[in-house]
Amino acid sequence: MKNNFLNNVHFEQEVLVFDDYNVLEEVDLLNSYPFDSYSSTPDLHYVNHWKKILKKQFVSEKNFHGDLLYRSSKSNIEKWAKYTNISVDELLKILEKNNLKEKESNQIEEDKDYYEMKSESPFNESSILGVTPDAMQNLSKKYKLQEASSLYTELAKLEVFDFNSLLRFSKHFGMPSGLMDDIGFDIELDGNCLFFPFTSISVLNKKIAIYKQDFEWFKVIQTKNATKIRSMIPESDLILINNVDENEAVVNYAKHHLTLLLGRLDAFNVSMHVEFQNGSFVPGVWFSDLFNFAYFQIAKALSNNVEVRECDNCGYIFEVTHKRQRFCPPLPHRKRSSCEMAYNNRLKREKKLKGEI
Repeated sequence: MKNNFLNNVHFEQEVLVFDDYNVLEEVDLLNSYPFDSYSSTPDLHYVNHWKKILKKQFVSEKNFHGDLLYRSSKSNIEKWAKYTNISVDELLKILEKNNLKEKESNQIEEDKDYYEMKSESPFNESSILGVTPDAMQNLSKKYKLQEASSLYTELAKLEVFDFNSLLRFSKHFGMPSGLMDDIGFDIELDGNCLFFPFTSISVLNKKIAIYKQDFEWFKVIQTKNATKIRSMIPESDLILINNVDENEAVVNYAKHHLTLLLGRLDAFNVSMHVEFQNGSFVPGVWFSDLFNFAYFQIAKALSNNVEVRECDNCGYIFEVTHKRQRFCPPLPHRKRSSCEMAYNNRLKREKKLKGEI
């Protein structure tokens, strides 16, 4: 492994994970949540606190329409259209129109035209994702980000508006992003702990759509899939490549493009600090959410030019740590790979049906 900043940087963050998460159709359902479970009745102060900030989360999200328009794939745009019951063509028109308003405004609530546009946007829905009421009363587990080496490849498995995959991911890694606060919970977070109890469905799925598209660039670079890269390059950029028929030139284009993506403030952007460890000062970083950490892992993987391989079970890529590895690595708090166990169980069922066992 190379001796560089990404490999030597120090971070001690932990993620708080609950056993159960669910989709809430509207924020008013928070009225039934056991905030301050030491009390026999819900505390309206805590309920109103969360309802207020959740209603503002979409409005506060910068460049929502422009990001969705220009930074997500065509297939994900189609999924958004299906989810919102709007045709793809009409959806694109709305995104283009609202993107112009985002550019023309300073994107603050005090801008009446901008606030009205965000409030009336078809993406400003009432559904939220959050920890379930019962799980709120049972603090589950923590894991250290240092131990989550597969987080960035597992995050790429999420599909836009596939709530089953999102809930499975959250049970292992915690929600990828959201509003972080311990108000109303019987916990007191330290400065290193990441904990997202609730989030806007739209905001989270926009982040998923963008991350998946960025990760796809990482995948085609590491697999040197020049054919796939050509299909991803806009026609206007193809003429900028000196020799579009030369695979190396195409891969280099992809590398430059991914460098630009990682340079965005909402991607590989860490907060720096200095820590005193074992008698020495060491550089430390703080990540704002799991997307932020996943982009850090992508940058680290690129720097080390890691080998990636398709899992024999799920078909997604994983970072190879030993030559005989065939499956995605174990999830946090697991000793064995879930993909390996699923693969072996499937083989047993197939053999049983054939009468071989």
